[in-house]
Amino acid sequence: MKYLKDKAFIDNFGKRLKQIRESKNISQEKLALLTDISQSQIARTELGQINTSISHVSVYSKKLNVDVCEFFDFSNLE
Repeated sequence: MKYLKDKAFIDNFGKRLKQIRESKNISQEKLALLTDISQSQIARTELGQINTSISHVSVYSKKLNVDVCEFFDFSNLE
């Protein structure tokens, strides 16, 4: 099976994570404390450098108090 990596999707997810995080006035450091995900991993996710896991999306959703589907709404990205 060929590994598929959709770079545009990964980039957009990272931008959306950052957009949601900033709309809640939460720093990467604070989100790291809330989620037990390292600040460096959050930064790399937001920059589209890594393909985060679905488990991390669930944790972000719970700690940022937004529905999971919000992370995949790319309609308002710059």
